[in-house]
Amino acid sequence: MARNRVIYQSQALFIAPSSTGCQVSGAASAPFGPTTPAQLTGGLSLIKKLDRVQNCNFNFTINRQDINEFGKLARIDSIVMESPTVGLDFSYYVTDGLNERLMGFNMFSTNDTANTILAAQSISGLLGDLQGNNYYILTVQEGEDVVGTPSSTTPADSNTIVGIGNGFISEYSFDASVGAIPTASVTVEAFNIKADALTGRADGIITGTSPAIDILSSPAVKFTGTGKSYAISGAFTTGVSNVTALRPGDIVLSLTNPDGMIDVSGGNSAHIQSFQFTIPLSRTILQRLGNTFGFARVINVPINMDITISAIVSELKTMNLFDKLTTATKSNFSITLNDYSNAPKVRYGISGALLSSETYSENLGDNQTVDLTFNVQLGGANDIENGVFMSGSYPADAIVKEFYKLGTGKLD
Repeated sequence: MARNRVIYQSQALFIAPSSTGCQVSGAASAPFGPTTPAQLTGGLSLIKKLDRVQNCNFNFTINRQDINEFGKLARIDSIVMESPTVGLDFSYYVTDGLNERLMGFNMFSTNDTANTILAAQSISGLLGDLQGNNYYILTVQEGEDVVGTPSSTTPADSNTIVGIGNGFISEYSFDASVGAIPTASVTVEAFNIKADALTGRADGIITGTSPAIDILSSPAVKFTGTGKSYAISGAFTTGVSNVTALRPGDIVLSLTNPDGMIDVSGGNSAHIQSFQFTIPLSRTILQRLGNTFGFARVINVPINMDITISAIVSELKTMNLFDKLTTATKSNFSITLNDYSNAPKVRYGISGALLSSETYSENLGDNQTVDLTFNVQLGGANDIENGVFMSGSYPADAIVKEFYKLGTGKLD
């Protein structure tokens, strides 16, 4: 029976360790699970579900060039001259940093005493990523939850998968404000998209060929063949995060005083209402003859990140703008998201921020507010003076450490 509709209960977003590596979810005799769908028995996951997702949108656009000639009004053909544009964007509640780690950010885990990831720039892995990740959007039968064991009445072929291949993050933003749960939003650019319908097996496992493009081949080819397919077990879990959500009242923001008139630290500091930052990672597709898909998506540099703080004004400090024209004081930010027991769960550190503007506003019946804008130009992986640094409390997971490599490690 066909579905009448698709709602949030029946969909979930998954991510694979890489685009062209192992694309299987389940348990087998191997230490870290199977490498082919045939070995899948259910249990342990290599393909991970992204937790606390609030919305998810995807799209694609095919770019064509019309071929016309003298003597004929309508085009005689319309050919593809460049890579299709495939987009994915989603948002989720920030919890313990696992989502960021799965997507390729250098997210140090405070719960992993044997962590081998260097406490370096958070985008260090993304700067060196040559193949991206695959994303999978699973839709199960109407009325059933994705999370949990499928019911015995569920037809084996009732699930569908939308696979997005070679997905590269082009923007990451964080937003925390009074009265709202801290949220991260992500935009992904990809090379390919495919849909697999009616691919379930009698054991509840969904299989199909990988959506990835082997962009390192010339010309680029579909990533197919033995061991180059994906499989997701029907025994889904809620993920490994033990944090449901973090409250704005448990956020601690620390920053050195900027060059402006407003106090943002100390006993007379303004009452901060919101804090946002956006990491722009827009990319350019590098082309070469003989390859329609391009052979790389490289990040456009320099990378200029904006930070915005909104606050209710209390006290002003002594300041003369003229004196700031010849000297600029860099500010460092630290925003820590705690749980209800005041235990740190996620921390963002921002170094080398320069104040760009202060805007004061007041209306009849309202409190005076101020909006501060800062700018940071992100440095390289080993630059600790200018950039963003992240740490989380997600559990140490052998699967994440073994398979979710950063940057060029995906090619190993």
